[in-house]
Amino acid sequence: MKAKEQAQVVLVSASQQPARHFPRATLLGRSLQAMPETMRPRLMLLADNNGSEVTGLAEFYNRAIDQLPAGVMVVFLHDDVYLHDWTFAFQIQQALSVFDLVGVVGAAAVPHGQPGWWYGLTAEGTLQRNDAVVRSGSINHFDPTLVRPDVYGPAPMACDLLDGVFLAARIDHLRQSGVRFDPQFRFHCYDSDLCYTARSRGWRLGTWPIPLTHGSPGGFDRAWISAAQSLQAKLASAEP
Repeated sequence: MKAKEQAQVVLVSASQQPARHFPRATLLGRSLQAMPETMRPRLMLLADNNGSEVTGLAEFYNRAIDQLPAGVMVVFLHDDVYLHDWTFAFQIQQALSVFDLVGVVGAAAVPHGQPGWWYGLTAEGTLQRNDAVVRSGSINHFDPTLVRPDVYGPAPMACDLLDGVFLAARIDHLRQSGVRFDPQFRFHCYDSDLCYTARSRGWRLGTWPIPLTHGSPGGFDRAWISAAQSLQAKLASAEP
C-alpha cells in the first residue's frame, strides 16, 4: 500500500489539562511534539475534563466513534502515555491487519466473568490477582527517559482481555459491528467490558509490541472494585 493510501490514525484522549497546556504538561502531548510533523497522528482531545461536569471515558470514546470520519484507525489512550515510536501509524496498520482490537498488554486463558486482564474479585468482593492467566505484552512505567519495561509475556499474542491504557481498532469495524463502550463504566472496567462485547461479535483481540511509557502503574481502589462488581453482574445477567 502506498503511503498516501494508508488509513489515517486518530488518537482519542481525555485530559484534565487545558488544551493550551496539553503539549507540555502531558506525556502524550510531549511525545507527539517529538514526532516528525508528517508522521504525527491526528489527535481528538477532550481537554479540561475535570470537576463536577467531568465526562466519563466511555462516553467520550463513544462520541469519537460517532464523529470520526470513515476509514480511520482509532486509538483510545490515556494522556499519561508517551509514544516512543515515530513509525507509530505504520505499526497500528500492521497490528490491525492481524487483530480487530489491539492493546499493548493483556491476557489469554481468562475465566469468563473476570473483570480485569490480570485481576479478579473474591466472593467477598476483594481484589485477587489471577496468576493462572497467560499474560502478554510489555510496558514501561513512569519515566520515558528511563526505559526499563515491565515484560508480562510474548507479543503479538491473541488475548481474551486487554488493558485500556491503549486500545486500537478500525472505526468502520466498530460502527458496522455495533461495538461500543458501555457508559456505565466511566473510568474503570470500560476496557474489559469492550473486550467481552467485541469477543461476542467474533472479534480477534491481541497485543502488539508498541513501545510506550505509562505514567501510572494503574490503580485498583474501591471505585475499580465497584465497577468490577457491576461488570460481573452485567455478564452474569447475559448468560442463558
